[in-house]
Amino acid sequence: MIVKPLLLIPGLSLALLLSACAGPMPAQDPSEAWIGLKEEGTGDLMAERVDGQNTRDGRFFEVTPGSHRLDVTLYEGASGDQNQVDCQGNVSYQGFKPGGHYQLIESSLGAQISARLVDGQGKEVAHTADFTCLPG
Repeated sequence: MIVKPLLLIPGLSLALLLSACAGPMPAQDPSEAWIGLKEEGTGDLMAERVDGQNTRDGRFFEVTPGSHRLDVTLYEGASGDQNQVDCQGNVSYQGFKPGGHYQLIESSLGAQISARLVDGQGKEVAHTADFTCLPG
């Protein structure tokens, strides 16, 4: 009878860990531009760096107005096994505006993976070259 409650501990620990990762999105700073991330496939697109500096939250970018380089990683088959593929890409854009809303949308065509940056009206303003992918 003691074994059943002990089996719940790993499951509850995992649930608590995952709920911490999926916390609420912070409020946007109106003096900065906000860049959301969207995957068209089953992978996980994560914000990595802005102008070479690591981001605090991998779910989005928040940048000052002007020119920036955004580095992202797409985790395909993100189960941590030998089938996982990690793909890196970046996009540069000179026109980020304060209070602006943008979205970096990943897309893939076969083995080719890229992303496009769209503004608040859905207009493409920049795009990446093909991502570089390596086994994870």
